[in-house]
Amino acid sequence: MKNKKYFFAILMLFLLIVVGCSNETKEEPPEAIVKINDENIETARGTYQWEKKRLLSNTTVIADAAAPFQIAEDMKAKIVEQSSVANVEFNDGSQPQLQAYLWEGEKRGEELPLNQHYITLPSEKGKYVIEINAKWSNGDSSYTFVVEVQ
Repeated sequence: MKNKKYFFAILMLFLLIVVGCSNETKEEPPEAIVKINDENIETARGTYQWEKKRLLSNTTVIADAAAPFQIAEDMKAKIVEQSSVANVEFNDGSQPQLQAYLWEGEKRGEELPLNQHYITLPSEKGKYVIEINAKWSNGDSSYTFVVEVQ
């Protein structure tokens, strides 16, 4: 009887340690979901740095990608109205710190107004490449999408 109690206590301690230490993070940043007027907009993840926390070690992955203007070459622009607002969410429900930028040719241009996770898009007609930078406690990532304001 006494041996069963010890065995049970050791088993419970082992389970608590395993469950408590199995707080592994995902292999890469979550996917961005950009919506304008409840319609999903195609996004592409760019460069990121992501720390993977494991049971006994941490690993940092750095993935380099093309610049947003290059990524945008393979993307179809979503036609939107002037001064539309884009809602940015992530497929894991996280709420990272965000910044958004216009790309002007091959250079990052002005920062776009952002309120919570809502980006106010340009009011002038034209095609725009937009970069979103998201920052979590364990890494950061860049995302690109393209709109055409009409």
